[in-house]
Amino acid sequence: MINLILFILFIIELIVGIIFYNYLHKKTHIRKKFILIDNLISVFISFLITYLILTNKMKDINLILFIFLFLIIELLIYFAIVFLISMFRFWRAPKRKIVAKENEIVSPADGNIIYINKINENYKFISIKNGKISNITEITQTNLITKPCWQIGINMTPLDVHKNCSPIEGEIVLSKHITGVFHSLKEILSMTENERHTFVVKNNFLSVGVVLIASRRVRRIDSYVREGQIVKKGDWIGMVRFGSQVDIFLPIKCSIKVKIGEQVYARKTIIASF
Repeated sequence: MINLILFILFIIELIVGIIFYNYLHKKTHIRKKFILIDNLISVFISFLITYLILTNKMKDINLILFIFLFLIIELLIYFAIVFLISMFRFWRAPKRKIVAKENEIVSPADGNIIYINKINENYKFISIKNGKISNITEITQTNLITKPCWQIGINMTPLDVHKNCSPIEGEIVLSKHITGVFHSLKEILSMTENERHTFVVKNNFLSVGVVLIASRRVRRIDSYVREGQIVKKGDWIGMVRFGSQVDIFLPIKCSIKVKIGEQVYARKTIIASF
């Protein structure tokens, strides 16, 4: 009897976990593989811990109370493990081998491609989120990025690596921090009032712009480099804490190697070539 009850409780938690991760998938577009990997890890560990805690006390409590306590303790442990796993994924800095050739540009961020825009001569440097347009004045006021050019937007989910790297080797010729007021990225003022940090990396062949954009309730954007510093392709240059989007601006001569909706990885995915 008790084995059947424990099996039912395990199935209930598994279903709750699948529903929870599907909800996260719709809200943040996290990859569905986490529904299998992270959810199963969390379910097994939380079930085992709860089982070890309560099975020795079964003689002292009735069956209904046992089921109630088991569900409550198991779910609390489950969400604690989910949080720890997500924090591990968020803060990690994977040691990915740089395999890109000299003429290849790597993705500056983990995440999914949300747009690929061509900025023509008569267009302003802008960023777009859910159809809302905002000017990126720190690039507009310089001649570091010339038009026409390509713009690629990358959405970073809570389970993506949040450290951002230099897409090319070169000199940091612009490192500009814009203090924001933490609007949601869904709002029309998100790009002009959210905290962001813009980098431009330049070498003998091209200049590339990388804009780190914070979401609401983000504490800060960390910058690891300064203007005038030489960086290698794939070097970590910054990090957005707890929610972000990254835009990358590339010369029009570049050949784009990604498509909208594709999952990309910092230091690893070839985003373009020239």
